Amino acid sequence: MVKMASKSKKQRLKKENSLPLVLISLTLGVLALMQNPYGLLSDIGNFYTFHFQDGQNQWPFSEKIFADETRVQHPVEYPALTGLVMWLISFLVTPTSTVHVDYYRITAAFQIVLLAISAYLIFKLAGKKYGFYFVLAPAVLYSLNRNWDIWAIVPMLFAIILFERKKYILSAIFLSVAIATKFFPIVLMLPIMIIFLRNRQISTLIKYGSTTLITWMLINLPFVLVDLEGWAYFYKFSAERALGSASFYELVNIFIPGIKFSSIHFYILNALVFLSVTAFFMKLKKVPTLAESSFFVMFAFILFNKQYSMQYVIWLTSLAVITLAYISKRNRESLIYIFVIWQVFELAFQYSYFQRILTDAYVNTATPMTITVSTNAYASIGVIRYSLAVLFTVLLARYLYKANSSIAEQSDIARV
Repeated sequence: MVKMASKSKKQRLKKENSLPLVLISLTLGVLALMQNPYGLLSDIGNFYTFHFQDGQNQWPFSEKIFADETRVQHPVEYPALTGLVMWLISFLVTPTSTVHVDYYRITAAFQIVLLAISAYLIFKLAGKKYGFYFVLAPAVLYSLNRNWDIWAIVPMLFAIILFERKKYILSAIFLSVAIATKFFPIVLMLPIMIIFLRNRQISTLIKYGSTTLITWMLINLPFVLVDLEGWAYFYKFSAERALGSASFYELVNIFIPGIKFSSIHFYILNALVFLSVTAFFMKLKKVPTLAESSFFVMFAFILFNKQYSMQYVIWLTSLAVITLAYISKRNRESLIYIFVIWQVFELAFQYSYFQRILTDAYVNTATPMTITVSTNAYASIGVIRYSLAVLFTVLLARYLYKANSSIAEQSDIARV
Protein backbone atom coordinates (compact mmCIF):
# COMPACT_ATOMS: atom_id res chain seq x y z
CA MET A 1 0.00 0.00 0.00
CA VAL A 2 2.86 2.40 0.86
CA LYS A 3 4.66 1.61 -2.38
CA MET A 4 1.45 2.10 -4.33
CA ALA A 5 0.91 5.52 -2.72
CA SER A 6 4.49 6.53 -3.45
CA LYS A 7 4.16 5.37 -7.06
CA SER A 8 0.90 7.28 -7.58
CA LYS A 9 2.53 10.43 -6.21
CA LYS A 10 5.40 10.11 -8.68
CA GLN A 11 2.95 9.56 -11.54
CA ARG A 12 0.96 12.64 -10.47
CA LEU A 13 4.11 14.79 -10.39
CA LYS A 14 5.05 13.62 -13.87
CA LYS A 15 1.66 14.70 -15.22
CA GLU A 16 1.84 18.17 -13.63
CA ASN A 17 3.16 20.96 -15.82
CA SER A 18 5.74 23.12 -14.07
CA LEU A 19 5.87 25.87 -16.73
CA PRO A 20 3.05 28.02 -15.23
CA LEU A 21 4.77 27.83 -11.84
CA VAL A 22 8.10 28.94 -13.30
CA LEU A 23 6.56 31.78 -15.32
CA ILE A 24 4.51 33.05 -12.37
CA SER A 25 7.60 32.81 -10.16
CA LEU A 26 9.56 34.98 -12.58
CA THR A 27 6.68 37.47 -12.78
CA LEU A 28 6.33 37.69 -9.01
CA GLY A 29 10.11 38.10 -8.70
CA VAL A 30 9.98 41.07 -11.08
CA LEU A 31 7.09 42.59 -9.11
CA ALA A 32 9.11 42.13 -5.91
CA LEU A 33 11.97 44.07 -7.51
CA MET A 34 9.59 46.80 -8.66
CA GLN A 35 8.35 47.12 -5.07
CA ASN A 36 11.86 48.14 -4.02
CA PRO A 37 13.64 49.20 -7.24
CA TYR A 38 16.43 51.14 -5.53
CA GLY A 39 17.34 48.52 -2.95
CA LEU A 40 16.32 50.59 0.06
CA LEU A 41 17.59 48.93 3.26
CA SER A 42 19.03 46.03 1.26
CA ASP A 43 22.51 44.72 2.03
CA ILE A 44 23.23 44.20 -1.67
CA GLY A 45 23.68 47.80 -2.79
CA ASN A 46 25.24 48.75 0.54
CA PHE A 47 27.88 46.06 0.22
CA TYR A 48 28.86 47.36 -3.20
CA THR A 49 29.44 50.75 -1.62
CA PHE A 50 31.42 49.22 1.23
CA HIS A 51 33.67 47.01 -0.90
CA PHE A 52 33.72 48.10 -4.54
CA GLN A 53 32.94 51.82 -4.53
CA ASP A 54 36.21 52.76 -6.28
CA GLY A 55 35.43 50.46 -9.23
CA GLN A 56 38.66 48.49 -8.73
CA ASN A 57 36.85 45.21 -8.01
CA GLN A 58 39.21 44.36 -5.19
CA TRP A 59 39.07 40.91 -3.62
CA PRO A 60 36.25 41.10 -1.03
CA PHE A 61 38.00 38.82 1.47
CA SER A 62 40.91 41.23 1.97
CA GLU A 63 41.07 44.42 4.02
CA LYS A 64 41.28 47.60 1.98
CA ILE A 65 41.58 51.37 2.33
CA PHE A 66 39.86 53.41 -0.36
CA ALA A 67 41.43 56.56 -1.80
CA ASP A 68 40.95 59.68 0.33
CA GLU A 69 39.98 57.53 3.33
CA THR A 70 41.87 56.39 6.40
CA ARG A 71 39.29 53.87 7.59
CA VAL A 72 40.17 50.24 6.95
CA GLN A 73 37.28 48.30 5.36
CA HIS A 74 37.06 44.79 6.80
CA PRO A 75 36.51 41.70 4.59
CA VAL A 76 32.97 40.58 3.79
CA GLU A 77 31.30 38.68 6.62
CA TYR A 78 30.03 35.93 4.33
CA PRO A 79 31.20 32.41 3.41
CA ALA A 80 33.40 31.84 0.39
CA LEU A 81 30.91 31.37 -2.45
CA THR A 82 28.67 34.29 -1.47
CA GLY A 83 31.71 36.56 -1.44
CA LEU A 84 32.70 35.18 -4.83
CA VAL A 85 29.23 35.94 -6.24
CA MET A 86 29.40 39.48 -4.84
CA TRP A 87 32.82 39.99 -6.43
CA LEU A 88 31.97 38.55 -9.87
CA ILE A 89 28.81 40.63 -10.21
CA SER A 90 30.84 43.77 -9.44
CA PHE A 91 32.48 43.33 -12.88
CA LEU A 92 29.07 43.73 -14.56
CA VAL A 93 28.59 47.37 -13.54
CA THR A 94 30.32 50.62 -14.48
CA PRO A 95 31.10 53.08 -11.66
CA THR A 96 28.63 55.98 -11.77
CA SER A 97 26.75 57.98 -9.16
CA THR A 98 24.06 55.27 -9.11
CA VAL A 99 26.30 52.22 -9.50
CA HIS A 100 25.09 50.68 -6.24
CA VAL A 101 21.54 50.65 -7.65
CA ASP A 102 22.75 49.02 -10.89
CA TYR A 103 24.62 46.42 -8.86
CA TYR A 104 21.51 45.75 -6.78
CA ARG A 105 19.28 45.35 -9.83
CA ILE A 106 21.67 43.01 -11.65
CA THR A 107 21.99 40.87 -8.52
CA ALA A 108 18.20 40.91 -8.14
CA ALA A 109 17.81 39.72 -11.75
CA PHE A 110 19.91 36.65 -10.98
CA GLN A 111 17.96 36.09 -7.79
CA ILE A 112 14.62 36.23 -9.59
CA VAL A 113 15.83 33.32 -11.72
CA LEU A 114 16.99 31.49 -8.59
CA LEU A 115 13.54 32.04 -7.04
CA ALA A 116 11.96 30.32 -10.06
CA ILE A 117 14.48 27.47 -9.82
CA SER A 118 13.69 27.08 -6.12
CA ALA A 119 9.97 26.88 -6.91
CA TYR A 120 10.68 24.26 -9.59
CA LEU A 121 12.76 22.18 -7.15
CA ILE A 122 9.94 22.36 -4.57
CA PHE A 123 7.60 21.19 -7.35
CA LYS A 124 9.90 18.20 -7.96
CA LEU A 125 9.94 17.37 -4.26
CA ALA A 126 6.30 17.93 -3.32
CA GLY A 127 4.13 19.09 -6.21
CA LYS A 128 3.07 22.22 -8.04
CA LYS A 129 0.75 23.65 -5.41
CA TYR A 130 3.54 23.61 -2.83
CA GLY A 131 5.73 25.54 -5.24
CA PHE A 132 2.93 28.11 -5.42
CA TYR A 133 2.67 28.21 -1.62
CA PHE A 134 6.33 29.21 -1.64
CA VAL A 135 6.37 31.90 -4.33
CA LEU A 136 3.03 33.39 -3.28
CA ALA A 137 4.23 33.95 0.28
CA PRO A 138 4.44 37.76 0.52
CA ALA A 139 7.24 37.76 3.09
CA VAL A 140 9.39 35.62 0.78
CA LEU A 141 9.01 38.12 -2.05
CA TYR A 142 9.49 41.12 0.26
CA SER A 143 12.77 39.71 1.60
CA LEU A 144 14.09 38.11 -1.61
CA ASN A 145 16.56 40.87 -2.42
CA ARG A 146 17.57 41.88 1.08
CA ASN A 147 20.54 39.56 0.88
CA TRP A 148 22.07 36.65 -1.06
CA ASP A 149 20.44 33.73 0.80
CA ILE A 150 18.59 32.39 -2.25
CA TRP A 151 21.98 31.43 -3.75
CA ALA A 152 22.41 28.85 -0.98
CA ILE A 153 18.79 27.68 -0.93
CA VAL A 154 18.97 26.37 -4.51
CA PRO A 155 21.91 23.95 -3.95
CA MET A 156 20.35 22.91 -0.62
CA LEU A 157 17.13 21.91 -2.40
CA PHE A 158 19.18 20.07 -5.04
CA ALA A 159 20.93 18.19 -2.23
CA ILE A 160 17.59 17.15 -0.73
CA ILE A 161 16.24 15.93 -4.09
CA LEU A 162 19.38 13.91 -4.79
CA PHE A 163 19.30 12.46 -1.27
CA GLU A 164 15.69 11.35 -1.78
CA ARG A 165 16.78 9.65 -5.02
CA LYS A 166 19.60 7.91 -3.10
CA LYS A 167 22.27 9.68 -5.15
CA TYR A 168 24.24 10.31 -1.99
CA ILE A 169 27.58 11.44 -3.42
CA LEU A 170 25.99 14.09 -5.63
CA SER A 171 23.75 15.12 -2.74
CA ALA A 172 26.80 15.56 -0.48
CA ILE A 173 28.53 17.69 -3.12
CA PHE A 174 25.53 20.00 -3.49
CA LEU A 175 25.15 20.21 0.28
CA SER A 176 28.79 21.28 0.60
CA VAL A 177 28.18 23.97 -2.05
CA ALA A 178 25.19 25.23 -0.04
CA ILE A 179 27.25 25.26 3.17
CA ALA A 180 30.08 27.12 1.44
CA THR A 181 27.50 29.71 0.34
CA LYS A 182 25.59 30.40 3.56
CA PHE A 183 26.57 27.74 6.15
CA PHE A 184 22.96 27.30 7.37
CA PRO A 185 22.50 23.97 5.52
CA ILE A 186 25.10 22.39 7.83
CA VAL A 187 22.14 21.63 10.11
CA LEU A 188 20.81 19.12 7.57
CA MET A 189 23.61 16.82 8.66
CA LEU A 190 21.57 16.05 11.81
CA PRO A 191 18.60 14.39 10.05
CA ILE A 192 20.97 12.84 7.52
CA MET A 193 22.93 11.23 10.34
CA ILE A 194 19.75 10.00 12.05
CA ILE A 195 18.39 8.57 8.79
CA PHE A 196 21.55 6.60 8.10
CA LEU A 197 21.94 5.44 11.69
CA ARG A 198 18.33 4.26 11.96
CA ASN A 199 18.71 2.42 8.66
CA ARG A 200 22.03 0.97 9.92
CA GLN A 201 23.93 2.45 6.98
CA ILE A 202 27.05 3.40 8.89
CA SER A 203 29.42 3.13 5.94
CA THR A 204 27.10 5.26 3.80
CA LEU A 205 26.96 7.87 6.56
CA ILE A 206 30.76 7.98 6.74
CA LYS A 207 31.00 8.27 2.95
CA TYR A 208 28.36 11.03 2.84
CA GLY A 209 29.95 12.99 5.69
CA SER A 210 33.49 12.68 4.33
CA THR A 211 32.37 13.69 0.82
CA THR A 212 30.62 16.78 2.22
CA LEU A 213 33.66 17.75 4.31
CA ILE A 214 36.26 17.13 1.59
CA THR A 215 34.23 19.00 -1.05
CA TRP A 216 33.69 21.91 1.34
CA MET A 217 37.43 22.02 2.06
CA LEU A 218 38.30 21.94 -1.65
CA ILE A 219 35.87 24.81 -2.35
CA ASN A 220 37.35 26.89 0.46
CA LEU A 221 41.02 26.04 -0.11
CA PRO A 222 41.67 28.71 -2.82
CA PHE A 223 40.13 31.37 -0.56
CA VAL A 224 42.30 30.25 2.34
CA LEU A 225 45.43 30.39 0.17
CA VAL A 226 44.65 33.88 -1.13
CA ASP A 227 43.90 35.40 2.29
CA LEU A 228 43.50 33.17 5.33
CA GLU A 229 42.46 35.96 7.71
CA GLY A 230 39.98 37.39 5.22
CA TRP A 231 38.41 33.97 4.67
CA ALA A 232 38.23 33.34 8.42
CA TYR A 233 36.65 36.75 9.12
CA PHE A 234 33.12 35.39 8.57
CA TYR A 235 33.59 32.63 11.14
CA LYS A 236 35.20 34.97 13.67
CA PHE A 237 32.49 37.59 13.09
CA SER A 238 29.72 35.00 13.57
CA ALA A 239 31.25 33.62 16.77
CA GLU A 240 31.70 37.09 18.31
CA ARG A 241 28.44 38.59 17.06
CA ALA A 242 26.27 40.14 19.75
CA LEU A 243 22.68 39.16 20.50
CA GLY A 244 19.96 41.43 19.15
CA SER A 245 18.48 42.87 15.93
CA ALA A 246 14.95 41.41 15.64
CA SER A 247 15.94 38.31 17.56
CA PHE A 248 14.09 36.54 20.36
CA TYR A 249 16.50 38.21 22.80
CA GLU A 250 15.79 41.74 21.58
CA LEU A 251 12.02 41.29 21.72
CA VAL A 252 12.15 39.91 25.25
CA ASN A 253 14.40 42.79 26.33
CA ILE A 254 11.94 45.36 24.97
CA PHE A 255 9.13 44.05 27.18
CA ILE A 256 11.28 42.88 30.10
CA PRO A 257 14.33 45.17 30.20
CA GLY A 258 15.58 43.56 33.41
CA ILE A 259 16.44 40.26 31.69
CA LYS A 260 20.05 40.17 30.54
CA PHE A 261 20.99 37.62 27.91
CA SER A 262 24.52 36.46 27.15
CA SER A 263 26.18 33.93 24.87
CA ILE A 264 25.65 31.18 27.43
CA HIS A 265 21.86 31.60 27.09
CA PHE A 266 22.22 31.40 23.33
CA TYR A 267 24.10 28.08 23.56
CA ILE A 268 21.75 26.61 26.19
CA LEU A 269 18.59 27.48 24.26
CA ASN A 270 20.03 26.12 21.01
CA ALA A 271 21.16 22.92 22.71
CA LEU A 272 17.70 22.40 24.18
CA VAL A 273 15.84 22.98 20.93
CA PHE A 274 18.17 20.72 18.94
CA LEU A 275 17.86 17.98 21.56
CA SER A 276 14.08 18.29 21.27
CA VAL A 277 14.22 17.97 17.48
CA THR A 278 16.56 14.97 17.75
CA ALA A 279 14.20 13.29 20.22
CA PHE A 280 11.30 13.93 17.84
CA PHE A 281 13.16 12.33 14.92
CA MET A 282 14.07 9.31 17.03
CA LYS A 283 10.48 8.92 18.27
CA LEU A 284 9.04 8.68 14.74
CA LYS A 285 8.06 5.07 14.11
CA LYS A 286 9.09 5.19 10.47
CA VAL A 287 12.50 6.58 9.54
CA PRO A 288 11.82 10.12 8.24
CA THR A 289 12.95 11.33 4.85
CA LEU A 290 15.29 14.29 4.51
CA ALA A 291 12.57 16.23 2.70
CA GLU A 292 10.07 15.93 5.55
CA SER A 293 12.60 16.52 8.37
CA SER A 294 14.75 19.41 7.05
CA PHE A 295 12.34 22.15 8.09
CA PHE A 296 12.56 21.23 11.78
CA VAL A 297 16.35 21.53 12.03
CA MET A 298 16.34 24.79 10.07
CA PHE A 299 13.62 26.17 12.35
CA ALA A 300 15.61 25.05 15.41
CA PHE A 301 18.71 26.80 14.05
CA ILE A 302 16.89 30.07 13.33
CA LEU A 303 14.54 30.24 16.34
CA PHE A 304 17.17 31.32 18.89
CA ASN A 305 19.72 32.70 16.46
CA LYS A 306 21.78 35.69 17.62
CA GLN A 307 20.09 37.87 15.01
CA TYR A 308 16.90 37.44 13.01
CA SER A 309 17.51 38.59 9.46
CA MET A 310 14.41 39.09 7.36
CA GLN A 311 15.52 36.73 4.59
CA TYR A 312 15.43 33.82 7.05
CA VAL A 313 11.77 33.40 6.12
CA ILE A 314 12.88 32.17 2.67
CA TRP A 315 14.68 29.24 4.31
CA LEU A 316 11.77 28.42 6.58
CA THR A 317 9.06 28.73 3.93
CA SER A 318 10.85 26.70 1.27
CA LEU A 319 11.26 23.77 3.67
CA ALA A 320 7.90 24.19 5.43
CA VAL A 321 5.86 23.80 2.24
CA ILE A 322 7.75 20.61 1.39
CA THR A 323 6.96 19.12 4.82
CA LEU A 324 3.28 20.03 4.39
CA ALA A 325 3.12 17.45 1.60
CA TYR A 326 3.86 14.68 4.11
CA ILE A 327 0.86 15.16 6.39
CA SER A 328 -2.71 14.02 5.81
CA LYS A 329 -4.99 16.11 3.60
CA ARG A 330 -7.39 16.92 6.45
CA ASN A 331 -4.63 18.17 8.76
CA ARG A 332 -2.93 19.97 5.91
CA GLU A 333 -6.03 21.98 5.08
CA SER A 334 -6.37 23.19 8.67
CA LEU A 335 -2.67 23.96 8.97
CA ILE A 336 -2.65 26.02 5.77
CA TYR A 337 -4.71 28.70 7.55
CA ILE A 338 -2.06 29.02 10.26
CA PHE A 339 0.65 29.02 7.58
CA VAL A 340 -1.04 31.95 5.82
CA ILE A 341 -1.51 33.94 9.04
CA TRP A 342 2.13 33.26 9.99
CA GLN A 343 3.26 34.52 6.58
CA VAL A 344 1.14 37.67 6.93
CA PHE A 345 2.74 38.45 10.28
CA GLU A 346 6.19 37.67 8.85
CA LEU A 347 5.51 40.43 6.33
CA ALA A 348 4.15 42.75 9.04
CA PHE A 349 7.22 42.03 11.18
CA GLN A 350 9.57 42.85 8.32
CA TYR A 351 7.68 46.02 7.45
CA SER A 352 7.59 47.19 11.07
CA TYR A 353 11.30 46.44 11.48
CA PHE A 354 12.36 48.56 8.52
CA GLN A 355 9.75 51.25 9.17
CA ARG A 356 11.05 51.55 12.73
CA ILE A 357 14.57 52.09 11.40
CA LEU A 358 13.29 54.85 9.09
CA THR A 359 11.18 56.34 11.90
CA ASP A 360 14.28 56.66 14.07
CA ALA A 361 16.38 57.98 11.19
CA TYR A 362 13.95 60.78 10.27
CA VAL A 363 12.63 61.67 13.72
CA ASN A 364 14.55 64.96 14.04
CA THR A 365 14.61 65.94 10.39
CA ALA A 366 12.49 68.31 8.34
CA THR A 367 10.84 65.35 6.57
CA PRO A 368 9.54 63.00 9.29
CA MET A 369 7.99 59.66 8.34
CA THR A 370 4.26 59.70 7.58
CA ILE A 371 3.89 56.13 8.87
CA THR A 372 5.78 55.72 12.12
CA VAL A 373 6.27 52.50 14.07
CA SER A 374 7.05 52.60 17.76
CA THR A 375 9.36 50.16 19.48
CA ASN A 376 6.46 48.56 21.37
CA ALA A 377 4.38 48.13 18.20
CA TYR A 378 7.33 46.52 16.43
CA ALA A 379 7.99 44.21 19.40
CA SER A 380 4.32 43.23 19.68
CA ILE A 381 4.17 42.25 16.02
CA GLY A 382 7.43 40.36 16.54
CA VAL A 383 6.03 38.37 19.45
CA ILE A 384 2.95 37.43 17.42
CA ARG A 385 5.17 36.40 14.51
CA TYR A 386 7.36 34.23 16.72
CA SER A 387 4.32 32.67 18.42
CA LEU A 388 2.69 31.81 15.10
CA ALA A 389 5.90 30.29 13.76
CA VAL A 390 6.22 28.11 16.87
CA LEU A 391 2.54 27.13 16.73
CA PHE A 392 2.85 26.18 13.06
CA THR A 393 5.96 24.10 13.76
CA VAL A 394 4.46 22.29 16.77
CA LEU A 395 1.29 21.41 14.86
CA LEU A 396 3.29 20.37 11.81
CA ALA A 397 5.35 18.06 14.02
CA ARG A 398 2.20 16.62 15.60
CA TYR A 399 0.52 15.97 12.25
CA LEU A 400 3.72 14.55 10.77
CA TYR A 401 3.99 12.16 13.70
CA LYS A 402 0.42 10.97 13.06
CA ALA A 403 1.05 10.50 9.33
CA ASN A 404 4.35 8.76 10.03
CA SER A 405 2.72 6.38 12.52
CA SER A 406 -0.05 5.57 10.05
CA ILE A 407 2.47 4.69 7.32
CA ALA A 408 4.46 2.58 9.77
CA GLU A 409 1.32 0.63 10.74
CA GLN A 410 0.43 0.07 7.07
CA SER A 411 3.93 -1.25 6.44
CA ASP A 412 3.59 -3.67 9.36
CA ILE A 413 0.25 -4.90 8.01
CA ALA A 414 1.70 -5.33 4.51
CA ARG A 415 4.59 -7.40 5.86
CA VAL A 416 2.15 -9.64 7.77
